[in-house]
Amino acid sequence: MKAGVIGTNWGRVHVQGLRKAGCEVTAMMAHDADLVARIAAEEDIPRHGTELAVLQDCDVVAIATPTASHLGYLQALQDKIILCEKPLGLTPDNLPQFQALNAERSYISFPFPFLDSARQLQQLINGGDFGELMRITVVTGVNLPYPKTPVEWFMEDMIHPFSLLTHLFGDMTFLGACQGTGCNISAQLQCHHALVDLLLCPWPHPGLHFDITLIGSKNAYQLRGGFRPDRQWWMEPLMIDDIAQGTGEEAKDAIWIRANHRVANTLIKLQKGEISSQQAQELGLFPLQRALAMEQSLLPLWQALSQYDQRPTLAGNMVWQTT
Repeated sequence: MKAGVIGTNWGRVHVQGLRKAGCEVTAMMAHDADLVARIAAEEDIPRHGTELAVLQDCDVVAIATPTASHLGYLQALQDKIILCEKPLGLTPDNLPQFQALNAERSYISFPFPFLDSARQLQQLINGGDFGELMRITVVTGVNLPYPKTPVEWFMEDMIHPFSLLTHLFGDMTFLGACQGTGCNISAQLQCHHALVDLLLCPWPHPGLHFDITLIGSKNAYQLRGGFRPDRQWWMEPLMIDDIAQGTGEEAKDAIWIRANHRVANTLIKLQKGEISSQQAQELGLFPLQRALAMEQSLLPLWQALSQYDQRPTLAGNMVWQTT
């Protein structure tokens, strides 16, 4: 299968992932002509350009661009097999346009369920070790060097662990939310009669922090990890009843890139008929409609927080340089 990539930053991760999945990456598109020419040469991609026409002969297209651009590309590329970066970028205003998309061959990349730690959780829950879901609490700490509105911070960064929760337990119902200063947000949802607390806050250290607590009738699990610019992504050992299980996932193993590559591999296996749609979803692949339903469950957040200050703000008190 021939593949193309839109985006020269995280797009390079998709170039690697699609090649590992057996695709021939033949085209790259971006808005900066000089940059896309340089990156395409470095990645040995034969065609490049600033217009969608460069992707004409591609069977698969990966969209690795800022969230606000996702809808436009999804609309323009409905004749392709699409792997789009998360989140969709759903808002109350653009919901009808997302619902009108041809969703048959569009998929959204949510790597969190593809982490080894997430798979460990899934095996335990499916094996009956967890019991009935009683309560979920998630703390997501953010300290990243660009401004977003508080709701945008929530939708773009809480979506990481929320995709895992949706994968493990299914759909959730929004109950309410409140906001403190900046991106201090607390939202509560319900899943299978269990309460789900999602807490977003500025973090004192640059990067991302995730702390997920799952309480069941038979056991309690806690999973922590995140991203730091100096050590990349890592996950601590899964805690079961406050006892560490295993060694976790170390940054040296490039666990986030590995999880992203697993998403691409699952999609290509599905398209080649090597696995079924059900098997792909059990592995963690999100078809467009599944991703849309998940983000739609958070859509009431916009109205719930409309009374609070939604001016763009930095999440955290530091600005740091990325390389």
